[in-house]
Amino acid sequence: MSPARPWVIAHRGHSAAAAENSVSALEQAIVARADAVEADVRISSDGIAVVSHDAHLSRLAGDNGAVADLPAEELDARARRAGAEIPRLATLMRAARGRIPLMLDVKERNPIVLTHIASAAVEAGFPASALILGLRDAALVRPSRTQLPDADILALHGESDPLQSFREAGVTLVRLWEAQAAPVTVSGLRSQGCTVWATTGGPKTGRDVGDATPESLGNLIAAGIGGILINDPDLGRHAVDNP
Repeated sequence: MSPARPWVIAHRGHSAAAAENSVSALEQAIVARADAVEADVRISSDGIAVVSHDAHLSRLAGDNGAVADLPAEELDARARRAGAEIPRLATLMRAARGRIPLMLDVKERNPIVLTHIASAAVEAGFPASALILGLRDAALVRPSRTQLPDADILALHGESDPLQSFREAGVTLVRLWEAQAAPVTVSGLRSQGCTVWATTGGPKTGRDVGDATPESLGNLIAAGIGGILINDPDLGRHAVDNP
């Protein structure tokens, strides 16, 4: 997981051009030559892995329903009525299979989420070797390696257990927020054998999560970042290919 040039990871797909976490956003990320697509995973009331950033539907669908309280079919129906999507993970995996890796932001801390992710991968025929599991809880590292032994594991630093807990579990792929990705921090992690990714925008940047500017991308690349999570993979691709 140490490419010669930074990976461009389409944050919730090409969410600058299509509904976030939708199949269309994935398709447009592929057109933009992203190296991977990031997608958020939660579990519906009927035990199905679905793709939704938020725990509730207020932002996407304008109602108070909770992802955990509604079945998968109803979640997507409500989202679609508002022009959004909450697809099943297996649906997104089918669209990605053989075309692009998926980086899953695992929103749940209960290990049962890994069983549902593994089931979706089997249903879709999606190889675990094309999965990167973004975890907040270091206690999920061991069950992840049991359920999906071929998947890579990404420590979501800044919203997770202390990074040391992941390092002790042998995790060497680390995600920072852009504001955390100072050259000295990135260099220190790389000296420990880590590959460092960064999510653009977010805390202390004055930009929404996933948003970037050519200058901010240039700074991340110069700092030695190995992967950039960005809403507009066209912009990321241009920055990486024209440093």
